[in-house]
Amino acid sequence: MKLTRSIEEIRGEFPILSQKPYGRPLVYLDNGATTQKPVQVLAVMDEIYRTSNANVHRGVHFLSDLISEKYESARETVRAFINASRKEEVIFTAGATASINAVAFSFGERYVHEGDEILISEMEHHANIVPWQLLCERKKALLKVIPFSDEGLLDMASFTTLLTDRTRLVAVTHASNVLGTVNPVREIVAEAHLRGIPVLIDGAQSIQHGIVDVQELDCDFFVFSGHKIYAPTGIGVLYGKEKWLAEMPPYQGGGDMVANVTFAASWRGVRSWPERRIGSWCSPMAPRILATPTPNSWTAISARWSSASTTSASMTSPPPGACPAPVWPPGESPAAAPWPAPPPPGAAC
Repeated sequence: MKLTRSIEEIRGEFPILSQKPYGRPLVYLDNGATTQKPVQVLAVMDEIYRTSNANVHRGVHFLSDLISEKYESARETVRAFINASRKEEVIFTAGATASINAVAFSFGERYVHEGDEILISEMEHHANIVPWQLLCERKKALLKVIPFSDEGLLDMASFTTLLTDRTRLVAVTHASNVLGTVNPVREIVAEAHLRGIPVLIDGAQSIQHGIVDVQELDCDFFVFSGHKIYAPTGIGVLYGKEKWLAEMPPYQGGGDMVANVTFAASWRGVRSWPERRIGSWCSPMAPRILATPTPNSWTAISARWSSASTTSASMTSPPPGACPAPVWPPGESPAAAPWPAPPPPGAAC
């Protein structure tokens, strides 16, 4: 696909790229770790602090109403982006790591007991390893690991073998941040669901490279961070199916998650915003910024990759030179992925 805008125009919307270290234009290739922020995002950050800074859902004045409306509008934007069935299934957190920790604690408190098992893969980021280690230590449960082959592909035969009647949850990465492997998460979800086992997908490295449809994936939880898709640090998303969120106890406690408080007890009741179910907090302005259109906006990303299959194993890889090329499961590489033209030599991603 031919780029509709020049590299120079795109670079111009990222102020940080105007620097010239060592007398040369700044070239930034670490987008897998964090993305730089375009002028659209910076403008919204400035606008919110200038016009609508207040506590979300906690004030009875104009500014609080205004920021609360923007906050909930952002939730609907995220819901549509990942095609969740209800906006109440979208919880704003401090990032993908916070989202995984919330599930590890809340889900673990309710459903994991001594002798139970959690299944992860050998290619996980630390954020999808350590929270489960802490859970297993706390609950005297067992953490089991799916190996991957010399080709960098998940060993699906081992995965099936490792599922037992004590497996309480499977947590796997959608796309590896080290190998570039795009895992067949749809197959993983289907196999786990045959045994009634829920699945969490770490989408921190996949959400920015292809269309994610959580209903089509049928995953039980999906997490991602904002700072990898042009938003500021300190904002992330936890998608969870309603049936699980309704049963999970709070991960953290604090104001605004309760309907009534006494020194004897606190009654949480039912709140209209999902964060209060598990005790999740983030900056009031962060969700609004997460939903801000950028030069590579969600709509543009969806259009760019629209001709690719939406199956996880055939998710389109990043443009050449931007990130490591994905390793596709055998026979599942897209036949005609809509690659954009590579940038000219010396240009930034």
